[in-house]
Amino acid sequence: MKCLVFKVRGDYARFRKSYTTTSALTYLLIHPVAVRGLIGAVLGINREELYEKTKDIKVAVQVINEIKKDMQSFNLINMKSSDKIFRFPSNVEFLRDVKYRIFIKADENLINKLQSSLVKGEVVFTPYLGASEHIAKLEYEGVYNCEKLPKGQYGIISTVDLDSNTIDFDDSDILLTTDNIPIDNDKNREYTKYKKVIFATGENKISVNTDNSYKVGEYNVIFL
Repeated sequence: MKCLVFKVRGDYARFRKSYTTTSALTYLLIHPVAVRGLIGAVLGINREELYEKTKDIKVAVQVINEIKKDMQSFNLINMKSSDKIFRFPSNVEFLRDVKYRIFIKADENLINKLQSSLVKGEVVFTPYLGASEHIAKLEYEGVYNCEKLPKGQYGIISTVDLDSNTIDFDDSDILLTTDNIPIDNDKNREYTKYKKVIFATGENKISVNTDNSYKVGEYNVIFL
């Protein structure tokens, strides 16, 4: 089995938590649903077909840059025709200076198409990081063998699902961060499944007892 690896970075990102309204909060990292949207932008998959054409893609994410958050205040305008137009304040969270390494496990045809587009630096739609004003910069790394590893203790560089794996917290003193992120959605773009995950940043690895890990190139990762 082959897996494709690429980097994505941006000055800002915002992966909005769907349950927030007037105060728009962001997830702390790019999640699999957003990654599938990136792939759709690169390959030119329209919104109506995005769910069916990307639902089987498995994603692993390495968070390279440390987490930096900004909060900005905006005056929003209510534009509903049935209501009186008025302004109201809203606080919006952003992630700043983000960079991820993305691992993609998918069928060979999609891998080949994605590889061709990334190598040439060609995209059909503009890829962005959660909101259209946050343009994503993509960097192809390669296609590698993707080997399922036997159950054991491994240093995992990607985000780790806490429900299905056991973390050895005594193994290192690195800073770890947790979040509850969406990993699946439906045809109406509603999030349908969440996982609580833990991750380090940079080249730091988490010591994990797992039977869900894969070796992709030089990295041990867990797909969400």
